[in-house]
Amino acid sequence: MQSFRLIKKIHLTILSTLLISGISFANPIGDIVEQSGNGYITRDNEQLDNPVGTEIVLKDEAQTVNGRMKIVFLDNEVLDMTEHTYAYIDEAYYDPDPNLSKMSIQMVQGTARFTSGLGNRINKANVNVSTPTAQISIKGTDFTTTVDEIGRSLVILLPDEETGETSGEIEVSNLGGSVILNQPYQATVVATLDTPPTSVLTISNITPNMIDNMFIVNPPPEVKQALEEDYRDEQNQDQGILDVDFLEFNELETDALADTTEDLEFSELDIDFLDVDFLTDLLDVVPELERTTVQLRDVQESAGQIGNIDLIGAAFGFNKDSQYNVFVRDGDLVFFRNVNGLIEIIIASGNSGTLETNVESYQGIIEFGNGDKNIEIVITQQN
Repeated sequence: MQSFRLIKKIHLTILSTLLISGISFANPIGDIVEQSGNGYITRDNEQLDNPVGTEIVLKDEAQTVNGRMKIVFLDNEVLDMTEHTYAYIDEAYYDPDPNLSKMSIQMVQGTARFTSGLGNRINKANVNVSTPTAQISIKGTDFTTTVDEIGRSLVILLPDEETGETSGEIEVSNLGGSVILNQPYQATVVATLDTPPTSVLTISNITPNMIDNMFIVNPPPEVKQALEEDYRDEQNQDQGILDVDFLEFNELETDALADTTEDLEFSELDIDFLDVDFLTDLLDVVPELERTTVQLRDVQESAGQIGNIDLIGAAFGFNKDSQYNVFVRDGDLVFFRNVNGLIEIIIASGNSGTLETNVESYQGIIEFGNGDKNIEIVITQQN
């Protein structure tokens, strides 16, 4: 049994076997080329001063506060972060064969612009940007992501800076479905991990410089309308009770027995509904009820399954009680929470165990996996 006690800010990856070959976390994969205001790089749980020229390595966490930061990677991929934005460099590997190179960046919170590189060192199809609720597949393009405090994501495709035409194509997908953006300022919103992205919408009267965290506080009208329409569809509220004209009821004009009396020897009027034994001995029924009783706990606590991963005590997507975002990335189970301190726990595929959380606003235990429990995680907040 593996046991971990974690306090406040946590970024933990649990593996049954750790085998890394050919990749060094210390090799630089990019540089900070612009920096203004407050921001920092976290590396191996240490905050680093990050003046212009600071090298970026694999697994770095880039975060801005009241400032901005621009990072340029080895193949000229650009990550331009606005204020109060947090990104995690999950994977960056440059092979002599561009088709074998790979890059993966997690946008955790805030607003950032990502521009794909020249393609000489990494095939654009191998570049992946993710948010807590969506995966973004890239085909040579320029786009922004805006992620709010509960993981909802707004993705906007930007035009080519020189021609003003489309800069490429991206696919935004999650467990609920996918949409493709291929025209300037097309956008979609993803609310949860298993809620489909909204239908493609086009935002007008904006420029790339106008896209920042204000889109969280005050979304453009097109985004508000798309969210409202999707909510109505989900709640089946396209026709409300006030839309029904009860004066059009004319069922009394129809003889319901007209189509049946020719085929039956009797009609419904011939049935004696009182010819029933109402004095059933309940003692004869109780044993049968006991044999068919369903354990309510099994129904309530089993919250879902994706692939071969079972969850008890939480659901995939955002959980309001615990404030955990739970999702699967590259086959691994991820628990993400950003309330009074950041918690991100990555459980490698094939592991099972429990996650016990004791913080100011939540106490509970989540069970995960479907085999023998070999992991026990306890998180305690200390003020």
